[in-house]
Amino acid sequence: MADTDTLISQLEGMTVLELNGLVKELEERWGVSAAAPVAVA
Repeated sequence: MADTDTLISQLEGMTVLELNGLVKELEERWGVSAAAPVAVA
């Protein structure tokens, strides 16, 4: 559990721009999208 706590502490210390870059990198690396699905009317 210490690894999880360390990761959370590191994320808390990041700026919004850094977090945005991290999300984009994870999306590219894992081939996923963090965008919320949009309902079709």
